[in-house]
Amino acid sequence: MRALSAAAGGAFSTRLEDRICYSFDATDLRSLPDAVAWPSTSAQVSDVVRAARGAGLAVVPRGAGTGYTGGSVPVNGGVVLSFEKMDRVLSVDTAKRIAVVQPGVVNNALRDRVEALGLFYPPDPASLKVSTIGGNVAEGAGGPRTVLYGTTRDYVVGLEAVMPDGQLVVTGALADPPDDGWDATALIIGSEGTLAIVTRVALRLSDLPASFATLWAEFGSLHDAACAVAALTADGLPLSVLEVLDRETFECAHEYVHGARPERAGDGALLVELEGDPSAVAAGAERARSLLADGGAVGIVEAGTDDEREGIWEMRRAVSPALARIGAGKLNEDIAVPRSAIPMFVKAMGEISSSTGLPIVAFGHAGDGNLHVNVMVDRSDAGAMRRAREAVARLFSEALSMGGTLSGEHGVGITKAEHLALELDSVALATTEAVKRALDPDGALNPDKILTDKPNPWWEAVDGGSSGLGGDRC
Repeated sequence: MRALSAAAGGAFSTRLEDRICYSFDATDLRSLPDAVAWPSTSAQVSDVVRAARGAGLAVVPRGAGTGYTGGSVPVNGGVVLSFEKMDRVLSVDTAKRIAVVQPGVVNNALRDRVEALGLFYPPDPASLKVSTIGGNVAEGAGGPRTVLYGTTRDYVVGLEAVMPDGQLVVTGALADPPDDGWDATALIIGSEGTLAIVTRVALRLSDLPASFATLWAEFGSLHDAACAVAALTADGLPLSVLEVLDRETFECAHEYVHGARPERAGDGALLVELEGDPSAVAAGAERARSLLADGGAVGIVEAGTDDEREGIWEMRRAVSPALARIGAGKLNEDIAVPRSAIPMFVKAMGEISSSTGLPIVAFGHAGDGNLHVNVMVDRSDAGAMRRAREAVARLFSEALSMGGTLSGEHGVGITKAEHLALELDSVALATTEAVKRALDPDGALNPDKILTDKPNPWWEAVDGGSSGLGGDRC
């Protein structure tokens, strides 16, 4: 461990209290690492990777630990590499509209920095006030503005990354000269820290939007809200946000942020935002109100001030912590389906909820079909978890049958690995495995994620055995 401590410049610990703090993510699945390192430079990251390899220890990169698939849980122990100290915006080139950042930069901090210069970084996961750019890159994070702007992947124009053998690779706009050499950017984004550890990111910036219009519409049912999505997206409106929420979700979030709602208007809601040229936004908002009313909205509110707009957004971003109040636990799945299939999927979700006897609540980015489906369940109840396992499997099956995918932005990690073969054929799986073996032949970088035979630890209460997590359980 002395070599590892030296590699990290002394920012290294094997103390139990530190190991516990870095043993879990938002899934609350837990496995103790052998040590934690807090590097300050790319060179230290490279040195830690080499030292860990020499000691026969796995390395698990970690951002803010906000992931929902166990991606940063050290399932085989090893060294957790936390990027808390690598949290600087290194440069902002206003002429080229490129920001270069370290992986520990919080999404919202970058946004504030560039907005002060009249620029805009669009990707905005709901956890943007805590999630980091490195984690966003690792998972290919999206967010509410995906419908207009796309995901994190669309903004990365260059990377610096440490490979499993400790070598440094520089790609795209960060290369000298730019685009010189092997461009592994596309391969690394969304690889969940299994192929390389990102240490610098070059991000494309946009113009700051000139005007916004934010509307909140409630419907008699979630199905009606889902049907209204098609009308809005087909009309050519300057939509930047189109979020759908069921009643349980928005009532919980409202109470969490603003207190109990004074009345109940409907069982489904849409958060709609338009942005761009002021005249186009004004005309678009009027048209959106008409389409929402035609779609059966029982109440439509448009934010009249920045404070009112922020109040609506604060409620949307509070959804995940607010839902924790419904039950003793939740299984959060980010299933994505084509927009046209959202009404069908909502119907199937209701049927699965009824047949399993478990509440299933939903919200998400209807603009690109990415729904966050939460199965509410007491994880200590083996019978309930057995039904939850059935519910999750059926939800995945329904999504795939509609041309959807298992994950819109949360990744595969350890919680979805057992279902990956339902979406990828044998050739795709073999290719994925071959890439992992070629780049990380020792399997030392974030092992047993995505491609693993270990059982999903959520089902420990169902199977009555070990979760399959390595290291010490907390």
